[in-house]
Amino acid sequence: MLEKFYMSFIFDDRYLYFVKGFETTMILTLGSFLFGILLAFGLCALKRSKSKTVRGIVNAVCSFFVQIPSMVLLMIFVYIIFGSSGLNIIITVVIALAIKAAAFLSEIFYTAIETVSVGEIEAARTLGMSKRKTFFHVVFPQALTTALPLFKNQFISTLQETSIVGYLAIMDLTRASSIITSRTLDAFFGLICVSIMYLIIGYAGRSLLGLLGRRKHIGG
Repeated sequence: MLEKFYMSFIFDDRYLYFVKGFETTMILTLGSFLFGILLAFGLCALKRSKSKTVRGIVNAVCSFFVQIPSMVLLMIFVYIIFGSSGLNIIITVVIALAIKAAAFLSEIFYTAIETVSVGEIEAARTLGMSKRKTFFHVVFPQALTTALPLFKNQFISTLQETSIVGYLAIMDLTRASSIITSRTLDAFFGLICVSIMYLIIGYAGRSLLGLLGRRKHIGG
């Protein structure tokens, strides 16, 4: 076991593969998720548009990105849309995964907002609150509480989707494990290391997002 550990991590500085993989996975996950949140707010606003045409187009676009497999989506962006642009492949993948995350998050936000009682909104407006204040002080805190569990699950989904970028020759955690396995002919330590890293990232992300659920963070 010690020899296998040495060959997997120490020999030829192979631990650097995991360091690079961890860095890339974090960049892809955080970049895609944060950018996806911003896009999701815009899509959610369009889904609540008074125009039936706008709502129909947005719903169709979101449906497309929700249903298309992540690997196919990445290949479309990398090889077709940005194939000859010279754009860094990391940025391309972040854009693709962010749009896919936004499609899910926009539906989560929309559903959460729709669950807020109309009576509370009307009461706030009756008390003289503007639409903006009503949204941020009445609608948003309640919608956030409703959406938070699914919001945290989407972070994990985005993290998991980054594990396929190795097929595009990007050095993420999964590809780091594959390279080590191919050189040592032993998958044990590589997969254990990668699994632990994914668990740490996922747990840390869910814990940080859980802070949003505390009363003082949502206007209490």
